Amino acid sequence: MASRYAQEGGQLLQQGQPVEAVKSFQKGLSIDPKDVDCLMGLVRTHLSTGAAKDAEGAVTRLLQVQPDNTEAQAHLAMLKAQAGDPVALVTLKALAAAPTAGYFERFNLGTLLAERGDLEGAKAAFEAAQVVAPHSVYPHFELGRIAVQRKDPAAAAVHFQQAASLAPQEALPHLMLSRAHAANGAIGAAIAAATRALEHAQGRTRVAVLQDLFRLYLQANSKDAARRTILELRELDPAQVRYVHLHGLACMLAGELAEAKALFGEALQRAPNQWDIRHSLAQAHEALGERAEARKLLEETVAVVPHEPGPTNDLVRLLMGDQDHARARMLLERVLEANPQDALTHLNLARATQPFDRAEATRHARQAQALGADAAVKDEAAQLLTELGG
Repeated sequence: MASRYAQEGGQLLQQGQPVEAVKSFQKGLSIDPKDVDCLMGLVRTHLSTGAAKDAEGAVTRLLQVQPDNTEAQAHLAMLKAQAGDPVALVTLKALAAAPTAGYFERFNLGTLLAERGDLEGAKAAFEAAQVVAPHSVYPHFELGRIAVQRKDPAAAAVHFQQAASLAPQEALPHLMLSRAHAANGAIGAAIAAATRALEHAQGRTRVAVLQDLFRLYLQANSKDAARRTILELRELDPAQVRYVHLHGLACMLAGELAEAKALFGEALQRAPNQWDIRHSLAQAHEALGERAEARKLLEETVAVVPHEPGPTNDLVRLLMGDQDHARARMLLERVLEANPQDALTHLNLARATQPFDRAEATRHARQAQALGADAAVKDEAAQLLTELGG
């Protein structure tokens, strides 16, 4: 039976208090330096905080007391392999392949292989860890991360859903589930998962969840929720200029153009070299009918980032309104050299070319139609093709 201090330390570690857990394990070891449970608790705690040297010291002490402890052997092999010992990986593979291999032997191998980019090997190791510990959240979580790396958001969602079910009070599985849903285009499910994550998130994780939620609310056109979220972010970090900019975007979404313009102006004053803020301010001016101010800001932005599609396409719209098709074509061709797959740039180049070269205009309109992920761009390209007889 584990000693009182080992039990207390284990509870503190589960509660996310590693510093207090270490103190409890050390108290137990001051009474009995050979307390295996306290030594193992110390090893696990140091591993959880990334304190590799302390973990190696504790696991070495543990193996002196209990040389045949395979979990301790697996921890030591992983630490040595991470430090560059080539033999340690062979040792860890042998430990994980043994018929009696436990959870940590298999999980540690998965962790090490994932770090080294062997996703197939890591996946097999984590699946093997699941066999001996079906109710552990960690293999599911790591399998989800592997699915993300393999660009398989559907599989990622399945694994993160299992992780979230096993650890409903943990924010991170819900956050990763939200991101997998978003990658699958399931915005409603992504918002629901992120909302659950927010119920339990603290510190940096809370900030990450709020940032994700803000983007999701913008995508879902949820104006009030977006505003509420950005106000909380601004309260958490009043000095963050990016949040002022995002607040302006939320106001733009809500149609509060004057307030958006004021916020973009404040953000630009605090970060004058941020081209994306200048671009947003130009868009606010244009939406308010302040065309001259918008054009001036767009000219400044395009001069700084000549290959960015967004500012150039906005400037081109104004240029073509002034019948300056030649300059519009020059700016768009420059953007396409760097972004050949940008559908809106192809569409605008088709429009700019239409008065001079119908064949070239038709070619770009077809490109816009083929590449357009945005339904509006595809529809406008189709309409232009009809006009061109293509």
